Order: sequence, then C-alpha cells, then structure tokens
Amino acid sequence: MSDVSGQVTKLVKNYRSHKALLTLPSRLFYHRELEVCADPTVVNSLLGWEKLPKKGFPLIFHGVRGSEAREGRSPSWFNPTEAVQVLRYCCLLARSTSSQVSASDIGVITPYRKQVRPAQARLAL
Repeated sequence: MSDVSGQVTKLVKNYRSHKALLTLPSRLFYHRELEVCADPTVVNSLLGWEKLPKKGFPLIFHGVRGSEAREGRSPSWFNPTEAVQVLRYCCLLARSTSSQVSASDIGVITPYRKQVRPAQARLAL
C-alpha cells in the first residue's frame, strides 16, 4: 500500500488468520515479519472440525477438475465446478453440529470473484 508521496506501508499485523495459514506467506513475502494477532479462541475454534483432512491444520486443499468460463464480455473468469465444491464446503460448515458457525461468518478466498456469488446466494449472505 502506498500513499500520495510514494511511501510504502508494509502491513505486518494479521488479525484474521490462524498461524498455520500465515507461516508460508510470512516467510516468502514478509521476511518472517508477519505477526499473528488474531483472537486464538476464534482461529482455533474449528481445528477439530470433522471435515478437516488433518486435525489442527485449518486448511483444505481440494483438487477439482473443471474448466474456466466467463459470462458474455465480462473480463472476470470463474470455474463452475470449483464454485460448486466451495459451496458444498460452506454448507457443510454452516450445518455442522460440531461447529457454531453462521453463514455470515464464512469467508471465501478465491482468485475468481464470480465463484463467491453462488455461495453468497445459496447461504443468503
């Protein structure tokens, strides 16, 4: 982020993510300066979720075969198959009996903005 004078501000405090998710970007892009400042009760609350492949590691890598598409002349691309899989995980999380997550607490990070919209619509975010 830079201001009018061209000065660059490096944001090193992260208030949203679990430490396990910040280790790699901290090493690769922040010279290990990225600080974990998130509330531990929040970021640790789903470490035991039954759908996590590795308990204690709050990230799912899920390979999906699909194809990129776009609507009309829109410059934005999306992968419908990936969007459906993201929606499935959102629904599982919101409906899980072992977690107390409301649909409005779910965040989706994707390089495709159009993949977020189907999940928002289905979950009424």
